[in-house]
Amino acid sequence: MIFNMLITDNFASFYGQDKEVHIFIDSFDNQKFEMRIGDLEHSKPLGSVIAFTDDELNIKLLALYIRY
Repeated sequence: MIFNMLITDNFASFYGQDKEVHIFIDSFDNQKFEMRIGDLEHSKPLGSVIAFTDDELNIKLLALYIRY
């Protein structure tokens, strides 16, 4: 899974082909990013990360996804 989100993005969605799930990420303050996982109709919270750079954000998102 490759995440290529910017900290200036308020929302992004990705498709995890290996697990066949949709991943939704949103942020209201561009520091705390919430990840939800599921499909287009139903999703559940997976967790959140705090990041201040694009690289930090994408590394932390990948780590959170791997734990799923």
